[in-house]
Amino acid sequence: MTHFVAVNDLEQPPEEQEGLLIEVPHKGGDNSSNREKALEIVLTMWEKGEIDPDLFPNGLTEENIFFVPPDSPRLEKLDRTGESLPIPPIVKGAQEIIHLTKLQLEVQEVAEVAAPYVPVIEAVLSGNRPLNNSEREIARDKKYAKVITKLGEIVASVSDYRENCTGNARLILNAIAWQSQQGADSNSDSPTGVVDESDSVIQ
Repeated sequence: MTHFVAVNDLEQPPEEQEGLLIEVPHKGGDNSSNREKALEIVLTMWEKGEIDPDLFPNGLTEENIFFVPPDSPRLEKLDRTGESLPIPPIVKGAQEIIHLTKLQLEVQEVAEVAAPYVPVIEAVLSGNRPLNNSEREIARDKKYAKVITKLGEIVASVSDYRENCTGNARLILNAIAWQSQQGADSNSDSPTGVVDESDSVIQ
């Protein structure tokens, strides 16, 4: 987990600035990718009305995002004063499921496009035979390199995202199972001696 603070107004003196603590579910500390993700998280919260619409009077850009080292006293202060807006674990789990589903769809769609390339890839990897004429045409096509590259990038993204998931996605399954069980229990609570019409059978 990497932390950043979104400062509301850079034109105000430091003592009058407000900070929103942002948790980025990725390793790597202060890098451009994590900064972009932090900005994306704040913008999403802002657009959904989860934070005060007037909190960033001059707009919100990457310049408002500041890295918070793990051992920073500022991090402890932000947690203690409640300036952050922590997301409940089950909501984090839901977000992770949605993102993993999106990545899974992308992998499958690109893999379907790449399916005709399998004979070429297998021939290249084995080195046991030359490519035939049709395979050589496929390999020369610019689309071949683009699709293979995109597939590799997406698979890597899925792997990286899974590594950084909180594991809270399981809470969604638990919630579904619990609600299903509640429904089953409710249906079984009919009064003794009363037979539901759907259960009666005319011989």
